[in-house]
Amino acid sequence: MRQREVLRERLDALVATFDVSTIEPDPLQLVLRYDDPRDAEVAGLLAAAFAYGRADIVVANVGAVLAKMRPSPYAYLATFDRAEALKRFRGFSHRFHKTNELVALLACIAAVIESHGTLGKLFEECYDETDKDIGPSLARFTTHIRTSQPRNRGTQQPSNPATDKHLQYLLTSPDDGSACKRMNLYLRWMVRRTSPDLGLWTFVDPAKLVMPVDTHIHRIATFLGLNDRKSADWKAARAITDELARFDRADPVRYDFALCRLGILDLCSRKRRKENCDICLLRPVCRFPV
Repeated sequence: MRQREVLRERLDALVATFDVSTIEPDPLQLVLRYDDPRDAEVAGLLAAAFAYGRADIVVANVGAVLAKMRPSPYAYLATFDRAEALKRFRGFSHRFHKTNELVALLACIAAVIESHGTLGKLFEECYDETDKDIGPSLARFTTHIRTSQPRNRGTQQPSNPATDKHLQYLLTSPDDGSACKRMNLYLRWMVRRTSPDLGLWTFVDPAKLVMPVDTHIHRIATFLGLNDRKSADWKAARAITDELARFDRADPVRYDFALCRLGILDLCSRKRRKENCDICLLRPVCRFPV
């Protein structure tokens, strides 16, 4: 019991150490640039969808896309034209995603704006407060977006198995067994009420959020005894969330930003460098001290 109390104290101290002033590099910094919630929703989904690989590269690549949608990504998609978009975003590249995959995603988001007005309205339609966690709502949300196509301005495109596969990667679903790190990250940004998150979707209970688990969080959670699963899948994300809920049942995902900074800033690596471990706030509760 004492060990768990110490872990809670150390985690709370870590959360207090990292705030919005330490956000760079993080895709969320792109979302915080927008005052209009409709723009923040669109920017957030794009930033989260492509949030794989090095954080600084994600910020650069998604930032370049958003710059081409000025002054409002929402307004741009409200009058979306696929042919124009293919020209506007020619040369886009983020790892194995290129212009065609980006435009396919933009078309899907444009279709949601056309049918629902905002991404938030769609998620509200998908949300069921009786679900144990956010998983079923997220599955409904991503499935709807993946299969949406704009009806106006001749922007429809025949189904393409290759594009569909890329959309499945960009918009992950718990139904696929994925940890859904990037989509859970998006939900964290939209739902949590305190900084650095935006708290736009007040109809969602933060207690239902699931930790955005990537290799960083999976590794650190294992070091802290919060995870014993070898794969960073949905079950692991759910189990880590349950462990953190023992410390904050109303908002278990509030630990994500600080824990993720340890990985993004290379303060906690697989090699567990002594100079970092010696000053780490979590060292007293880490199972693998140097």
